[in-house]
Amino acid sequence: MLLGLAGLALAALLPAGAPQAQGTPKEIVIGGTISQSGPLQGIVAPFVKLAKAWEDRVNARGGIPMKAYGKSLPIRFVIYDDKSDPATTLSFYERLATVDKVDVFIGPFSSGLHNAALQASVSHKIPFFMVEGNDPFLFKDPNPWRVTGLAPADKEQTRMVQFLSKLGGLKTFAILARDNLHEKESAKGLAEMLSQAGFQVVYQETAPADTKDFASIVLAMKQKNPDAVVVEALAPPSNIQFLKQAREQGLNPKELFVSHAPVPVIKGLGPSSENMVSMLYSFDGDSADHKEFQELCKAAGFEPWQYSEAGIRYRAYRRIEDALERAGTLDKEAVRKAMWSTDLTLFGEEQMKHDATGFGTDMPYPVQVHDGKYVSLWPIEKGLKVHRFKDGKW
Repeated sequence: MLLGLAGLALAALLPAGAPQAQGTPKEIVIGGTISQSGPLQGIVAPFVKLAKAWEDRVNARGGIPMKAYGKSLPIRFVIYDDKSDPATTLSFYERLATVDKVDVFIGPFSSGLHNAALQASVSHKIPFFMVEGNDPFLFKDPNPWRVTGLAPADKEQTRMVQFLSKLGGLKTFAILARDNLHEKESAKGLAEMLSQAGFQVVYQETAPADTKDFASIVLAMKQKNPDAVVVEALAPPSNIQFLKQAREQGLNPKELFVSHAPVPVIKGLGPSSENMVSMLYSFDGDSADHKEFQELCKAAGFEPWQYSEAGIRYRAYRRIEDALERAGTLDKEAVRKAMWSTDLTLFGEEQMKHDATGFGTDMPYPVQVHDGKYVSLWPIEKGLKVHRFKDGKW
């Protein structure tokens, strides 16, 4: 595997291989990028190792059955560091198509990087399994070569609203989003769902992406005295900066919800993160998917609760395996059709399907920090028993 334009080698993780020979293929090549540098690395850095863990697991059981070739084929990832940059992302997806000759694309992190990468799926007609990309602008123009497993961004906090509606004790909300396409869309959808559920949104603001001084925002929130404060920001620096300033300036809500808060946020806040509510794309359970996901995370060197997007990655791996096996061939058109017709049950209860535009059905689950780590608040009945209000305790 190579990471970065400078060709930094991480061969120990994902060894590079020779291009496929003509005729019957010898392997299935899956190509994509993961931010190993830039502002997004704190959210997804371990996912290179997660991909390697899944590659090893699939190959240890013989690969993926391919009826057209009368045998199973091993898989191999080729992953580059997109540096959290759209232009770099597109350049690597072009390389994956023309140099690495990948059979399928797996998406990067964030809708912004997906927007760049998807151009390669159209120009090279390669099936593109989107991962962490679910904003409407990605689906505005028809593209038969891409689907996501995720529900639309404005619906992604559906389970959180369902939980809060059952929880009780909260009436008013203040919402802060960073000025980013995904964060604005997610915050907008949350505000609408809260209002529909009978809550009152007393403050809603979007801060420039490079904001470092949140004093005026904190003051405005304090004046509204909301029961709950919601922070919708992807990159951990923004989360941590706002939360530290809110603590220092005495913003003391009954509930604190930080929608994207991987382990760097918990570490950055220290004890102040206790009872902070967030979301994970996984929940406690004992299904076959739960067990495999936990084993993959362990092999990658982290626990499932530490990186909220890890569950989305796992679902993408399952979608890829399912589509390839049903296609039974690496013919691009056959894989594309199978990709669109996914009908999987995941984690014992999730029915994974795609609508006519390419959106999926996956949404995150509510969690809360207890003793420095996330505990699941799902199913709701369990969550109601273990949830604790923050009550202004920093």
